[in-house]
Amino acid sequence: MDLAVAFDPDWTYAQPDAHRESRSKKFTNAQGQPQGTCVHLGECDIGCKVNARNTLDLNYLPLAERHHADVRPLHLVRNIVPIPRGYRVEYDRIADCTLKPGSVEGRLVILAAGSLGSTEVLLRCRDLHRSLPGLSPFLGRNWSSNGDFLTPALHPLRIVNPTRGPTITAAVDLLDKAVDGQSVFIEDGGFPDVAVGFIEDLAHDEGGDQRAQALVESLRVLARLNAFGRIMPWFAQSRDAADGRLSLKDEVLHLEWDIDKSVDTIEAVVRTHERFARSTGGIPLVPITWTLAKDLITPHPLGGANMGSTAQNGVVDHKGEVFGYRNLYVADGAIVPEAIGLNPSKTIAALAERIAALIAAEGR
Repeated sequence: MDLAVAFDPDWTYAQPDAHRESRSKKFTNAQGQPQGTCVHLGECDIGCKVNARNTLDLNYLPLAERHHADVRPLHLVRNIVPIPRGYRVEYDRIADCTLKPGSVEGRLVILAAGSLGSTEVLLRCRDLHRSLPGLSPFLGRNWSSNGDFLTPALHPLRIVNPTRGPTITAAVDLLDKAVDGQSVFIEDGGFPDVAVGFIEDLAHDEGGDQRAQALVESLRVLARLNAFGRIMPWFAQSRDAADGRLSLKDEVLHLEWDIDKSVDTIEAVVRTHERFARSTGGIPLVPITWTLAKDLITPHPLGGANMGSTAQNGVVDHKGEVFGYRNLYVADGAIVPEAIGLNPSKTIAALAERIAALIAAEGR
């Protein structure tokens, strides 16, 4: 896979202490931020100790700050109010365990809080505060889980070692509907060995007493058994029906989604995962949450403020501009009108960069 990770072509698993953090080569990236090369720590899901992942805080955000952007963390947007010269964005700032209200005004506002965040802000503006009453009636519709699914597989006779290396490294593209007439995209997965990390932290705690050190040694024995090393997490994205609907209920974001139209797609994913697991000597463990309740979990929510040709079939136009509200934009996964069936980060980035380029070209 083409990963947004900095790699060292000279690094190999054969090196002594290959996964030691000191093996990471330090460098300064194009945005002037310190990074390191990947040493396959396997902690991508929860962070990266060597800063090998090309995350927003290492590229887009510092680049924006170089162009005089004022980045303000810990601000919760509550409302967007039209004013004669643009919009007033009202927020609560988290400080000292309290919420402190404030606001900022701008000629142009771009929402980029993700599918759930941007949709919720707009729903609050339309249905709760009534500050943007003309928002499209399509707001909240066509939400998608992007057909995400996880099937662990147990390999009793084989070490697959999912706790080393980047979380996803390879994929099988079946988006041509080769599986039971459904479009699916299968990936290898990974997860961090949190227990080993905890052990290492304890081992380096010089202030620990003898009982603590005895605990460390006991945990090390368990770690040598490599229980996690025999679990293979199969990931997938697919093209579900994208028919979810987001709304506010008692001022809380609520999702209504009829799974019936997506069952065939998810079941195709499950069958593919089962085939892959068995063909590699594994025992697939389909989550009981799906088997019994048809419940899903997604890291890639899409839609809710979809692109459309008019306010009758979308919330924003192809430029990301909200119908009926000049200079109010949405530039994130909320505007994606259907399931992609792939990890959507590149698609979202491409849409955001296109929106920025069009705003600049029009001199807004």
